[in-house]
Amino acid sequence: MTFNDQSFKIKLVNILIAIIPITYIIGNSLLNANILLIILFCILMFRFEILERKFHLIDKIVLILFTYIFFNGLYNNFYNTNLSETAEANLILKKTIFYFKFLFLYFVLTFLIEKKLIFFKFIFFSFGLCCLFVSIDIIIQYFFNKDLFGFEKSGRKLAGPFGDEYIAGSYIQRFFLFLPYSLLLFSNLDIKKKNFINFIVLIFCILGIVLAGNRMPLVLALLILTLLFFYEKLFRYLLFILAVIAVSGFSVLMKSDLGFNKNYNSFAMHGLRIIKYFDSKINNKEIGKTNVWIKEIESGILTWKKAKYFGGGIKSFYWNCSNIDREKMLKFVTKNGRVNCNSHPHNYYLHIISELGIFGLTIILFLFTSVVLKSLFVIHGSNPIYLKSLLVPFFIIFLIEIFPLKTSGSFFTTTNATFLFIIMSFIVGLVENAKKYDK
Repeated sequence: MTFNDQSFKIKLVNILIAIIPITYIIGNSLLNANILLIILFCILMFRFEILERKFHLIDKIVLILFTYIFFNGLYNNFYNTNLSETAEANLILKKTIFYFKFLFLYFVLTFLIEKKLIFFKFIFFSFGLCCLFVSIDIIIQYFFNKDLFGFEKSGRKLAGPFGDEYIAGSYIQRFFLFLPYSLLLFSNLDIKKKNFINFIVLIFCILGIVLAGNRMPLVLALLILTLLFFYEKLFRYLLFILAVIAVSGFSVLMKSDLGFNKNYNSFAMHGLRIIKYFDSKINNKEIGKTNVWIKEIESGILTWKKAKYFGGGIKSFYWNCSNIDREKMLKFVTKNGRVNCNSHPHNYYLHIISELGIFGLTIILFLFTSVVLKSLFVIHGSNPIYLKSLLVPFFIIFLIEIFPLKTSGSFFTTTNATFLFIIMSFIVGLVENAKKYDK
């Protein structure tokens, strides 16, 4: 077998896809390199064959989205005078062009899936085992004050193999569903053994999320398990037992660990404040106590109002937000200086509308809605059970990823965009394969 052998190249591409969770841990540079290698190998192998496939509705919406992003970037880069203080010349144009790697990633992955060149068993086990490893590492760090890499426990949050970046809970939440489905779809074990192993796996993963201290990923993980309860009958008894143990374990931790208790109690308190904030906004009441999340929401809304229809362009949020009239933010910022802004408003939809405007958000909502509806038609239609079961984990993860009420990182960063476009590509490829069974 040589490098020129196409079967070897296909195996290599599948390995690159399978190690994506590992590159997440190592860092953005390797993750970006991995994405570019996947795209490069596929283009070298299949060339124009990738573009010769029939374009479906979702493909066309994706093309419309990226066309809009390109012209939006051109306009905002050269005509948006509010960005004169950026540290980098042509920042928006550069970030816009770099974002196009996700367009290529989407098309090469959907092509591979439709051509049935993806090794699903290998990828599911790789994604799931990487997640299990991070969960175990977090648990070790909690109980022994150091993880397997020597990173020490510090404060109420644990980072595990991510060092000083507290994203372990989000990482586990995104990938943990693949391991139960690995056994469900690709193992020859009897159902009792599968359920026992999956039970242990889920305990480790949920415990990993809880101990990592990332509150929103825990809520999202519980939503995933709720959806799993409805979509997979084989998991229902297992999930019921897990729920009883999880509630009991959580209660013990709340009583025995003061830092843990404060972390989750503050989450509930801040959540109630956000509800009161929205009630005040809707009913034109005076806004009461605020918190950092309310400040992010308010700054996101005010930044969007600066360019309602077309936004400020990719990576423009910080600069446009910093120029908000501070009189409108007095309840949320210090008395002196400029408005203190983050690089994004910690919500996908606020971020999209502030950087791409109403037009950009409309295209993305249409894209997301199309993906969800087509998935539902396959899952609830007369398709092979194996295909449905293959689609369900991607569908559930996608629903949670686009959940509008969650706090999130930047929609346009490598980590978030990579994950979203990978999951969406798998859904679209599997949906198109399902159509072949109807013919």
